[in-house]
Amino acid sequence: MRHACFFIVMSLMLLSGCGMEDTGSSAPINPATDVDYPLSTFTLKNQEGLEPVLPYTVFYDVYLGATPQEPGDDNGFAAELRAHLDTFLQASSDETGYKSVRNPIDLMHEVIRSGRVDNFNEGRQLMVSSVTENRAATYNTPANNALIRFSELHSGESTPAEDQTWLYPMLDWTYNRDKGKVYRAMQFSASSPEQPDDLTAEIASASSSSQYAKEAFGASGFNQPEYAATSMTGRTRGKVELLQEFVGLQRDTLTLTQASGMTLNGSDPDCVKAVFQYSTSRVTVFTSKGKQTNDPDHCGNQEKDAWTFAYDAETISHRQQ
Repeated sequence: MRHACFFIVMSLMLLSGCGMEDTGSSAPINPATDVDYPLSTFTLKNQEGLEPVLPYTVFYDVYLGATPQEPGDDNGFAAELRAHLDTFLQASSDETGYKSVRNPIDLMHEVIRSGRVDNFNEGRQLMVSSVTENRAATYNTPANNALIRFSELHSGESTPAEDQTWLYPMLDWTYNRDKGKVYRAMQFSASSPEQPDDLTAEIASASSSSQYAKEAFGASGFNQPEYAATSMTGRTRGKVELLQEFVGLQRDTLTLTQASGMTLNGSDPDCVKAVFQYSTSRVTVFTSKGKQTNDPDHCGNQEKDAWTFAYDAETISHRQQ
């Protein structure tokens, strides 16, 4: 499948960051250390008088871009999609987008963007210095047996204890001088409750990887990726994969596998792929049920004219993730 291949390619690029010629005494030192950082809340939302944070969240364009130009043309897809993703993102959404999100991928992105953690700033500065000096470098937490932990100081009364602390076993920045690209990857692993219930957070694990042009990568603020891949595995609702292309095609490809609880065109597919072509404001939806991943009819393998339905969506004038 195309989306699976993309994740594999991103992983291989991350692993190829430093060659053996860069492992000697002259190679930059990996500065990754343990990070134990408290936050007042894990919830992200825009606040009056402050720079908006939601436009930097991963699914911002998808929520807006799913809105049909003519009500009903989407066969109810936008509402079904948002309801499904809300469970993963702990999002408060409406008919066009969301007003808040609470999930480990967006939180890590925002902590990095805002420059709150000195050690993360060191990792970014290492990348900038390595680009300037044209030498490979890596910030990698597993290599230093470092663990990242975020703690929520003011959780809601209904928030389970295991969801008030988020652990990230891996954060990596790599500069590959041969490719002239900076790569970032992260992994999140949720704590398992003794007795899961309706309050247990849906995300069991998640990962994210991004590719950046070296000329556009900075040590502070937001770094616009060229490509990004996000994957979230749920406890009960299957898996979500989002591939984002910010150069060239300006396209997002969202794939939901082992999905449950969605109704589209009067059926309940367990696989849904939606391609958001922002340059033409067109959304194309592929669905399947009961198909193996190697089956050509599996939604992840369907292409072009095999779509279930397509529609014209609201125009997203610019991409802000």
